[in-house]
Amino acid sequence: MHDLSSGNAAAYILTPAARSLRWQDWEDIYIAYQASSAETHFFNETTALILQSLERGPISLAEAKKWTEAVLGVDMGELPAGDFEFATARLEELGLIESLDEAIARQ
Repeated sequence: MHDLSSGNAAAYILTPAARSLRWQDWEDIYIAYQASSAETHFFNETTALILQSLERGPISLAEAKKWTEAVLGVDMGELPAGDFEFATARLEELGLIESLDEAIARQ
């Protein structure tokens, strides 16, 4: 899991696979087709917002959580850290987000 409280938190970015997702919003479910893997993903609003927060460029997961809470209209800290960490870990597993440090090291 990621430490959201660390002041030295790594910046995260969207991967090329995430940038090419094709989205369909269906009420409270967000459907994203990933052409690079031919997979279809089903996300809740929080997970879709995490991806959207990273569209603007590299940010820490703590910053992404604050932005997501603001867009959801909930008080800071109201979105459980465990739920947020689970969603970000899953996005990493799917190859949709990665640490900027890891992306640079691969180049």
